[in-house]
Amino acid sequence: MNASTSTSGELGTLAAATGRRCTKSNRRARAAADGYWRLVAAGEPFRLLFPLGALIGVAGVMMWPLFIWHVTATYPGQWHARVMIEGFVTSFVIGFLGTALPRMLEVPRVSIYETLGFAGAVIGIAWLHITGGTARGDQLFFITLATLAGLLMVRGLLFRRDVPPPGFVLVFLGLGSALFGAGVHVVADAAPSILPVWALPLGRLLLYQGYLVFPIMGIGAFLLPRFFGLPNRQSFPESLALPPGWLSRAGFAALCGGVVLSGFVVEVLGDARVGNALRALGIMAYFFREVPVHRAGFGGGSLALGLRLALLSMPLAYVLMAIWPERSFSLLHLLFISGFSLLTLIVASRVVLGHSGQAEKFRSTLWSVLTLTALVALAMLTRVSADWMPAIRMSHYAYAAVAWVAGVLVWAAFILPGVMRKDEE
Repeated sequence: MNASTSTSGELGTLAAATGRRCTKSNRRARAAADGYWRLVAAGEPFRLLFPLGALIGVAGVMMWPLFIWHVTATYPGQWHARVMIEGFVTSFVIGFLGTALPRMLEVPRVSIYETLGFAGAVIGIAWLHITGGTARGDQLFFITLATLAGLLMVRGLLFRRDVPPPGFVLVFLGLGSALFGAGVHVVADAAPSILPVWALPLGRLLLYQGYLVFPIMGIGAFLLPRFFGLPNRQSFPESLALPPGWLSRAGFAALCGGVVLSGFVVEVLGDARVGNALRALGIMAYFFREVPVHRAGFGGGSLALGLRLALLSMPLAYVLMAIWPERSFSLLHLLFISGFSLLTLIVASRVVLGHSGQAEKFRSTLWSVLTLTALVALAMLTRVSADWMPAIRMSHYAYAAVAWVAGVLVWAAFILPGVMRKDEE
């Protein structure tokens, strides 16, 4: 009887201790969640939109192996492209611009309600495209991007205390390209007969390429020198009026952007070789002057290594497409995979590390970033080479997709947790 009572008491004590630990664990989990949402509400939409973008990217890329392995029956060509451009990329564009631009201009930050609205919109865009609602997905994308541009412009016009970096004329050219491309597709779905013959091909090029090329040039000129320890030629003293030298740099950015834009137009007019050459020329001229990476040596850590590969991939893709325009469909994946997607994730890594008190890792060896870079490079090589091997083409499409997804999952596991951490400094 005494032994039974003793055992019951011990079990009761153990249950109480377990209950206390569970309660403490639940409280810590609730506190962490509350802290996370407070960080998002503090005007840092990247903390929600970067993880969401990674998830959308994985979903968009996995459409290929699922189709090839007969899990799904619908060919994903157009839907995959839309999910990646209008969902994956847009999540990172909104997260970055919504965090960075209000700080640069010293204007009111993006509210939690605006962040949640944008998050819901990109989820809706991706879902509509995945389920075959391409026309509605394009419409929602157009509305979302127009809302982002409008919010940033209103804040800039009414509240700014500083001018943006001169290269940001290219950012707005990129947003304009996306709006034009999406708008053309919306009109084509509703009333295709009213469009001139050149509108849809030009809209497709501007949506799939211009939307990314121009902001990468504009943001890159301001941000990328930090990766390589180079002087920032886009940095000017705080001023409401345009500081000396600003107009000349903005003019050079507009000139290079115009060369790239002319490349799209020339391709639509029928000369893909010259069109691609003009794009390569505009990109290389701008980065050679504004971000002279060739002067930076080969140090800088893992982020700089991944960035070098991404920066090399963009003009190289256009040069190769100028030489072999008949292989453009394959070579575009050099631009998209190791160019656009890798650069997006490398810049996002720096944003996450910088906003989570891990700035000391900027120039460190990060195995997660090296793994990401290696797997993205493997995915690019596998996808580009697949079209030279017709007998195993489709299986290589699947392997390329799996390699890219694996790289993003490694990145998400080791870099993305930083969105939960506050920068104490």
